[in-house]
Amino acid sequence: MVKRRLIIGGTLAVAYIIILNLLVVAEAGSDGANIKNFGQAFWYSIVTLTTVGYGDHFPTTIAGKMVGFVFLLSSVGILSIVVGNITKYIQEGREKKKMGFNGTDFEQHIVALGWDSFAKSIVHALIVAGRKVAIITNQKDDIDIIRTQFNENDVFVLYSELDNYELMAKANIDKSAIVFLNLASDTNKLVAVLNIRRLYPNAEFLVSLDGTDLKDTFHSAGVTYAVSKNEIAAKLIASFIFEPDVAAYNADLISTAETDDDYDVQQYVVTEQNPYHWQTYGKAFHELKEKYNCVLIGISKKKDSTYDLMKLPPRRHYY
Repeated sequence: MVKRRLIIGGTLAVAYIIILNLLVVAEAGSDGANIKNFGQAFWYSIVTLTTVGYGDHFPTTIAGKMVGFVFLLSSVGILSIVVGNITKYIQEGREKKKMGFNGTDFEQHIVALGWDSFAKSIVHALIVAGRKVAIITNQKDDIDIIRTQFNENDVFVLYSELDNYELMAKANIDKSAIVFLNLASDTNKLVAVLNIRRLYPNAEFLVSLDGTDLKDTFHSAGVTYAVSKNEIAAKLIASFIFEPDVAAYNADLISTAETDDDYDVQQYVVTEQNPYHWQTYGKAFHELKEKYNCVLIGISKKKDSTYDLMKLPPRRHYY
């Protein structure tokens, strides 16, 4: 395609130069000619093709006027081509940006592979929590819907087949915090994990499983978090049956706080500059409750490549 355009463009350029030289030759024998060299012929062609028509240079001979007539006829076609190409270029640029082909500069964001109502709920919770999300969808219709529901400063959308792993680089997977897989089946999710990890070895994964059979397999494949939707739903539903108040409280705690009046469970990193660093659990518990009306319910400590979560540790346990 590019080669064909170069050939056509080269041919037109040569034809243009030949016509300009013919104009100079045609006007050379006229005493009243004001097109006497190539530069003047070029200027005349430009003001004619652009329909400006200053009238400072014009052909006086019959042969010259015939050549000028060619420029007059060409001006309409050339303007149409130029305007059409500019319009096409602008439209292609907008479409390319809309499809996400320009990529994103998001970092430490969440990449969501696959889009549906379940993914929408998760993305909404992430946005409320102040996280940026890159969504990869294989449905063009989803793009306009997503753009109307979320701010482009928070959400980047990439149109791609869900197995086009090379194109996923546009979602900046290498610099993401985690990749959330939301595909049609657990088998598809496992295949995606293996292929994405091959191209992006540093990627971390969160997988929502339809069942529990492949949970260990996903962990073996390098998935950081494999969560069974059915398992969580079953526990919560069962809890509503025999302890409804506890279940309702748990449902509130695992939801995302959207206003200052809401409450949820949040996780913080305790750095060396934190006033509770290397303090006892009991002291931190009482001071946080007294000063901020929040309850410290657990401590997570890094152990090798994983984390050891201690729920309600002993009062004298140190951070």
